[in-house]
Amino acid sequence: MTAQGVTAGPAAAAYAVRPYSATPRPTYRQLHYLNRLGCGFSPSSFAQLRRAGSASAWLTQQLAPARIGESTTAAALPGWFPDLREPASTKWTKNTSGVKGGWEYAKDLASYTMLRRIHSTRPVLETMVDFWSNHLHVHANNDLAWVHRMSYDDVIRRHALGRFDEMLVEAALHPAMLLYLDNWRSVRNAPNENQGRELLELHTVGRASGYTEQMVKDSAKILSGFTVRAFDTWAGYYDPAKHTTGPVQVLGFTSANASPDGQALTREYLRYLARHSATATNIATKLARYFVSDSPSASLVGTVAKAFRDSGTDIKATLRALVAHPDFIASRGRLTRTPIEDFVATARVLRVAPRKPTSDASYANAIAWVPQSILVYQWPRPDGSPRGDAAWASATRMLSSFQMHWNLAGAWWPRQGATYRTAAAWLPKASIRLDQYVDHLCRVLLGRSSTPRILGACVAATGYPPGTVVTREHPIASWLFVRLIGVLLDSPEHMRR
Repeated sequence: MTAQGVTAGPAAAAYAVRPYSATPRPTYRQLHYLNRLGCGFSPSSFAQLRRAGSASAWLTQQLAPARIGESTTAAALPGWFPDLREPASTKWTKNTSGVKGGWEYAKDLASYTMLRRIHSTRPVLETMVDFWSNHLHVHANNDLAWVHRMSYDDVIRRHALGRFDEMLVEAALHPAMLLYLDNWRSVRNAPNENQGRELLELHTVGRASGYTEQMVKDSAKILSGFTVRAFDTWAGYYDPAKHTTGPVQVLGFTSANASPDGQALTREYLRYLARHSATATNIATKLARYFVSDSPSASLVGTVAKAFRDSGTDIKATLRALVAHPDFIASRGRLTRTPIEDFVATARVLRVAPRKPTSDASYANAIAWVPQSILVYQWPRPDGSPRGDAAWASATRMLSSFQMHWNLAGAWWPRQGATYRTAAAWLPKASIRLDQYVDHLCRVLLGRSSTPRILGACVAATGYPPGTVVTREHPIASWLFVRLIGVLLDSPEHMRR
């Protein structure tokens, strides 16, 4: 028995849902598009989709992000984190002099990135930036690469809905990647093999392609010469004196590699790998795991890979093929949100309004720590942040997410530099039955109607029966509100997408 005399337990499942139809909710398809392709459901994103006319029309608009006006908050973010745009040499000087450490720049990038995902009106672009940033991962707090990580983010963002072959060339030869995977250390006749190996294993064809150790060495030879003026200007450049010449052969790509100026050869090689059939399968598998299932079907992977090949690595065409496959729409609720995705989705539905940060304690600066997980783009290995239940469904992770939900729902932390909705502001009218109120909250927080299970959990958490009339003065609209909203945010309906 609870303090109010309501029995919690199996009997709770018998509660009948009382819909609050005055609050609109998306269809099955609309909700799925917002949760999978975007950054999560929210009333504002749902309104944007409704204005588009349909889920398909919304996606078409999202695939042309430059035509979509950005939100005021998202547009202001570069001015909130101006240090991210400083020259690499300035960042390094600040780091070595103790003015601002590399880890602080990396933390700023994490906060900046999450704020973009929360407030952007272009959520499909933000989602694809996340996907490609993990596929072509550069650790944001790497010993050296961090000085160029913001510039690298610009590259990924520019190509995220473009062509993979063009993105691969620019990303692979960017100073951030050259520093992160040690290609800048290559010297003539002794090329560093790290980037040559990861280019094959992670970024393009994958292990199943059958490349050999000699091909890894040849891959490193082709890349040698691209370097960085480390500990000086930090500018990227090409040095013919560092290029290792001699015949190369990698999965059908062959060259005499006789010239010390191998820049054209390297770009040709990167485009060849980008368009390789094994690369199509590798990327299709990753896309399918990101958007559909931890164990995608061969049919889905094959369809997406074919679209990738046939379109000449066009990302929009590839994404359309994935969405058109029946596995996509049939997969709702089967993927666990990562801690970062959970935080972004939670902040979106709670409508937290941040202000320009004025201190480290400000919401916009502090949110990097709120998910209580690895910071954005700081996965320690070059394979990028993992996907799937095996990585993100542990008890520790769930408890951390529950704590995060309550911190935000209760406006407890981060408290400074943000405006939270009051508990009473969530009431849709002056007085409402609890069962209808739960349905209203389900619609605005989860994008779906209440269920007997959810209603029963809310009754157990608050101690009040379904017929209770809730007003602004009622405990449920004040100190008990965090318990009520916590039930919804802690539920599988929110934690999975």
